[in-house]
Amino acid sequence: MPEVNSNAYLLLKVFSDKQSHPRDELCKLLGGGIRSDLQKLMNNDYRYWLIHTEMDYFKGRKQAFYRLDERHYSCDWEADKDARTIARKQYKDRSYNGCKNAVENFQQKKEEKEDADKAYKERIESKKPTKN
Repeated sequence: MPEVNSNAYLLLKVFSDKQSHPRDELCKLLGGGIRSDLQKLMNNDYRYWLIHTEMDYFKGRKQAFYRLDERHYSCDWEADKDARTIARKQYKDRSYNGCKNAVENFQQKKEEKEDADKAYKERIESKKPTKN
């Protein structure tokens, strides 16, 4: 559990009404961005809370709405573990895919750099005067 005076704890307290909350409302309540606190709740920092995200409109603006999975309220340890297992898998899937994309992007950028190095050597370094 987060510390009682933390923003992550405040988010859980807000989510305890079992309603969806728009991003703007949460940011106003916390006095700034919520991304870091949501990430902490959804990763191993606070043991993988399952927070659902849906897109909807709030005051005419399309934005994310967040709500805590109902299994965390169930007072059933097994249901809570199920929600945490789902949250952990989602987190690890995102992490894995981010790393996989980074590796693929790295290979492409490496090839582009090699091509730029070759063009530089042929075009620029070949024009440099040589010392006798």
